Amino acid sequence: MQENISINKKLRSGIDLIEIKRLEKSYEKFGMRMLTRLYDESEIDIFSKRKGYNGARYLAKNFAGKEAVSKVLGYGFTNGVRPRDIIIHRRYGGPEVELKGKAKDIAKKIKLTEISISLSDTDSLAVAVAHAIKEDT
Repeated sequence: MQENISINKKLRSGIDLIEIKRLEKSYEKFGMRMLTRLYDESEIDIFSKRKGYNGARYLAKNFAGKEAVSKVLGYGFTNGVRPRDIIIHRRYGGPEVELKGKAKDIAKKIKLTEISISLSDTDSLAVAVAHAIKEDT
């Protein structure tokens, strides 16, 4: 007997894992040019207040978050979606996502109503998982 499998078309998910050293080395090599290409001004401001490894950890977790959200959108960083268009706000009570530009346009087009994100790290890796809910059509 064949069992029916229910596919939830309302839930979208994305995940990303990145080496913290990779972001640390990119920053050492490219400095502010790398930051302004990948991060929003608010993210750069918070990074500038952190030192050394904590700064690299912050960059890696936020970048993993941006990648995970870009996968939720279904495009990655293509079709005009830029890392700067996905902003990860890390406030008390958990991180939040803000979309701008093409990322925001795509989210509206595919009718995303909520995006939830979780960030974590180890000594060497940062990970992010994002989930989004689509509006009923």
